[in-house]
Amino acid sequence: MVLPVAIVKRLDQENHFCVACHLHGELLRAMTASPAVTLAGAHHAARRGGHPERCFTCHSGEGAGGWTQVTLLSAWDAARWLVGDRHEPTTMRLPITNEACLKCHAKQVHGSSTAEETDRFHALGDHSGLKLACVTCHEVHRPGVATRTWLHADAVRPQCARCHKDMARVGGWN
Repeated sequence: MVLPVAIVKRLDQENHFCVACHLHGELLRAMTASPAVTLAGAHHAARRGGHPERCFTCHSGEGAGGWTQVTLLSAWDAARWLVGDRHEPTTMRLPITNEACLKCHAKQVHGSSTAEETDRFHALGDHSGLKLACVTCHEVHRPGVATRTWLHADAVRPQCARCHKDMARVGGWN
């Protein structure tokens, strides 16, 4: 298992390594398009630290435990590939957690304003305790519009309607 881990840790520096099994070329093209057409593309274009973001920036698992899980799973997949088991994964076995987003965006999501002060979801104090995955509304690989922070009404509206029953009836967020 040491050799696959070493291989994965070297190769995960390159997005093409991840795309070889997981994302397909279409999602990589969308991620590297200029201007950005997806949230992943906006992150890729941000060039934090002088280099483009890579798949592993978000898909790395958080903390030592998360990193270990992702690395071991990637090494296991690489080892299986080396011995000829080359089927493509069809689901994410380790989903993106909010911590993946909050490691860069924590200051943007802990609001304390009232509904009279703002209508911005993350600025509202009432929303600060909600247990909702960021990627539920901010769909990372789905084409969208930057000025809407990559949100889509058909993804957001049902989440709002869980608490705001009136939004389910009248359509709510557009």
